[in-house]
Amino acid sequence: MKRPIVIKILSVLINILTCLIGAVIALYFQDWFGSGDTYSLLFWTIPLATGLAVSGQTILTLFRTQNRLFRLLLTILTAGLISFGFVYLVYIFLGPWINAFSIPIFYLWIAGSFGQLLFLDWLLPQTTDRLKPTKAILGIAAFPLTVVVTIIGIYAISFADSYLTRPESETFLIPADFEGKIRIIYGEECGINPPNENSRRVLKIPDNGLLIIQPEFEAGIIDHEYYFVDNKGNREKVNPFYEIKDKSKGVRLGGSGSIGGAMPDGSSSSESPLAIHFTDLYIYDDNSKELSDREYTLRERRIDSLTTALVNGCRESKI
Repeated sequence: MKRPIVIKILSVLINILTCLIGAVIALYFQDWFGSGDTYSLLFWTIPLATGLAVSGQTILTLFRTQNRLFRLLLTILTAGLISFGFVYLVYIFLGPWINAFSIPIFYLWIAGSFGQLLFLDWLLPQTTDRLKPTKAILGIAAFPLTVVVTIIGIYAISFADSYLTRPESETFLIPADFEGKIRIIYGEECGINPPNENSRRVLKIPDNGLLIIQPEFEAGIIDHEYYFVDNKGNREKVNPFYEIKDKSKGVRLGGSGSIGGAMPDGSSSSESPLAIHFTDLYIYDDNSKELSDREYTLRERRIDSLTTALVNGCRESKI
């Protein structure tokens, strides 16, 4: 194998594969807790591996020596320093959320970087010529530049994919005097099939705040419009809560969730065909009462209980 570009591409795959194997081993000893972090690990490993593919040969040339053991130790040290710096870079992008990883990303990146550098050192053409300072500086500077450009590129591709596969635009019609939580329950055959108005799905919220619809839940970039509707059908457009600058009411998107359904082994899981999938919204104003932990727990239990009862009744009506 004499083509450097092929070697560098393969080195990227080696880094990624090493990290994934390490992640699988770590997850096995954690009873697979945190398996959802594998995608994020892959997302962030690609820029690291790409940067090393571009600058790895320059980095290796800096400590060219005939002492193999010393060279091996330098490679390990370099992999550790690069991984430490990359963790800090990821922290700049993610902030405290980097602590949400359930797998040891720092050690995985050390292992992956070490394996990639060894592969590059083994197969890339070696030279005994002294590296010119200018070339060395440019080669090393290419590493952080490549990493940042790759991260931005991945974000751009991810955003484009989310935009092209975004969920249907939705308009929420909310009773004018409604307060508290709204819950949209998706993917129920017994639910309503919302009408469309100006190419937007119209969700008319009932007085109890729980709406059961047939369309499946879709993740992605949302396009919501909110209106309060009075008894005469008059609509008043409402901004999301974070845009409110006065004491008026607003709508805050709470996020999606599920209530587990029964599995064949007697357990309960969100993967069950009987699971209930929903999205929550909240009606708030600046005077909304802050709930204590106990009040919040009781409210959530009441809503979950009401959700289960309504969905079960809805399903039974279809039998």
